[in-house]
Amino acid sequence: MPGSTTTANRMAMGGESSGMHPSAHSAPPGMSMSAAHGATNILPEWLALIWTLLFVVILVIHLRHVLETHGERRIWHSSHVLMALGMVFMFAPSSIDHFNVPAAFWQLAFANAATAALAWVLVQVLNGRAVNLLWLVIATDLAAMVYMWAPSGFVAPISWLLVAYFALQALAWAADHFRRLERDHQIPGIARFSIDSSGSAAVSAAAAEPLVCEADLRPSMAVMALGMAYMFAAMQLLT
Repeated sequence: MPGSTTTANRMAMGGESSGMHPSAHSAPPGMSMSAAHGATNILPEWLALIWTLLFVVILVIHLRHVLETHGERRIWHSSHVLMALGMVFMFAPSSIDHFNVPAAFWQLAFANAATAALAWVLVQVLNGRAVNLLWLVIATDLAAMVYMWAPSGFVAPISWLLVAYFALQALAWAADHFRRLERDHQIPGIARFSIDSSGSAAVSAAAAEPLVCEADLRPSMAVMALGMAYMFAAMQLLT
């Protein structure tokens, strides 16, 4: 039914409108009105506004990190800025969002960012440089944002898998597991051999650059991951 996707975004049990962004997907095209009425809304407008404000704070925190860091860390934090901005628009109620950025724009932006992250990892590995495992995490997160902004129907197993993934990620950030992960594990580059002064072959290797350095990173990343898990759950329940 034409317009049913937008209507479903605003459906809620008890008649309260959803705070979900109207251009984001929450029901597959052609969903009947009876199915929309049977959907469950766990994102009323007041809660969507709270999440919007939280992601604005996260955006500011990571924008400061971008300005204060350099090298890999600056690029890594830039990815978080992009994700936080996308989540601001995802959560923003239509009453305060007057930009009407199309979902296709966000999909293209996140798809390009995820591809760039994976390409960078591959180039580093092929050049014999070790890579921080958190680059694979951010590539996965960016790819998940592409799925979140998809205008077509959600697939329940994928949606709930992403809910679990980001919920676990939130716990991992809160418990500081990612700091230990990047310290103890890394993606090794393809080994390069050099000849030392004695004529023996030696393997040249360097440690991956650490990314988790700022004290306020743990809470901001934990809240970001939790917000993404909540959005995936809210959108799937409205399907």
